[in-house]
Amino acid sequence: MPTDYEIALNEFMPAFKVKAAEILVTKNSMSQQKAANLLGLSQAAISKYINGIYSKSIEKSLVKIDDNAMERFVHNISKDNGIAAQRAICKACQSYNKFNCAIMIK
Repeated sequence: MPTDYEIALNEFMPAFKVKAAEILVTKNSMSQQKAANLLGLSQAAISKYINGIYSKSIEKSLVKIDDNAMERFVHNISKDNGIAAQRAICKACQSYNKFNCAIMIK
């Protein structure tokens, strides 16, 4: 059975990046390249994500991600507020995994 941290790394974060890319590009009209730079991904990965090209496991995980935390993350990452963006990731991950993280940013 995977640990909470393995779930965060292997399930939550890939789905979180997909959702963040979709919001940045489709809702915020950001270029794929700028979104890629903000998320630490390639432009090709962003293109695949916004065109729905990702694994079935990511698809299942997407519905479990807290939309409010996603919106806070996108807002803060767009404004170059890294600490607040990290807090939003932690909040979304904690909600996704239903556990108390020892390294959660408060």
